[in-house]
Amino acid sequence: MPTTHWNRKLGILLPGALRPRFIEDIRNAMYVLAELWPVTYGKAYQRALAFCARALEGRTSAARARLAFIAAAREARVEIVA
Repeated sequence: MPTTHWNRKLGILLPGALRPRFIEDIRNAMYVLAELWPVTYGKAYQRALAFCARALEGRTSAARARLAFIAAAREARVEIVA
């Protein structure tokens, strides 16, 4: 079974949020992308969704999914705090 946890949690500050949200695994990252993300377009956003799905299927690593998530955050101007 593939690992779905990231080697290190990632803190992000979504627009309008008062506190950072900490993401520790791929399922939570996919939830944030699908339900809370400020923009639902862009190459990095689509790539992050795809990499997270592939990681859940065991077709890529959790580390690659995390990097794709970080790229999507930069693209959407979501602040990375930790």
